[in-house]
Amino acid sequence: MTIIILFLLGIIAVALVIGLNALEKQHEEEIKTIISKKGGIVLKIERVAPETSAFKNDFNKSNVIYRIIYKNNFDSELLAWYRGVNVVNDIHADNPTALEGGFGEKMDIST
Repeated sequence: MTIIILFLLGIIAVALVIGLNALEKQHEEEIKTIISKKGGIVLKIERVAPETSAFKNDFNKSNVIYRIIYKNNFDSELLAWYRGVNVVNDIHADNPTALEGGFGEKMDIST
């Protein structure tokens, strides 16, 4: 019985890791699309602690925050912030946790 429980827990852990990787890839693609539409090129995307970001007062457990370094035709490097939503089937959700006052997707970008 213990082996079956451990096996099921292992399957759940693998599924969670795959889901989180898929979510991160969705966020990265969205970031690249937004920056590209503004005429920029993404140089670096990194996940950061929300407290150290432009969204330090506007996040909860439904969000993930990324710091983006990018460049455009005029400046060498610029900084942008992206507040992603931790919902695999809808990264554009406006209120991911309605009962807890969730925060929707948002980009803080230099223009």
